[in-house]
Amino acid sequence: MNKYVVYFWGLTIFLLTSCSLIPHHSKKVVHRSPSKVILTGWLTDEQLLNQLPAYKAEHDQYQPDREFLEELKKLSTNVHILVFLGTWCPDCQREVPRFLNIMESVQNPKISYKLLGLDRSKRDAAGLAQKHQIEFVPTFVVLQNDEEIGRIVEKPMVSIEQDLVEIFASVK
Repeated sequence: MNKYVVYFWGLTIFLLTSCSLIPHHSKKVVHRSPSKVILTGWLTDEQLLNQLPAYKAEHDQYQPDREFLEELKKLSTNVHILVFLGTWCPDCQREVPRFLNIMESVQNPKISYKLLGLDRSKRDAAGLAQKHQIEFVPTFVVLQNDEEIGRIVEKPMVSIEQDLVEIFASVK
């Protein structure tokens, strides 16, 4: 019996040692959530495009419809667009850079805009999000003489440029 115990322990030690010498090729999976930069308050185009690579990439690759760009260039009445966004929001990462691309392409001095970054609760220090009843981001609130004439919420019906042309059709 004693002989079997010695064999058992000898075999156990041999197997453990052998297994530890065999190289293991297992993959170590590390789940990292990408850092979500949250910029709040009044923002500039440059802040978004320089600090957020996803915004820059979408901005650079988007090809707006030239027909609607020409229509936006013709607008002769002053309008102002308040853009409520969350830098953490995937819809904003798609639509806001497209909007910036459109505004660069149009360069119509009659169309002005401001970008307001909101926190995850969709609030801002000045209370403008609450005043304009912002529930979803991005929201593009189009104003003429401080009166809302239209808005684009989350996703345009067709495209931002076409939706803006349709909103501006009501401008006198």
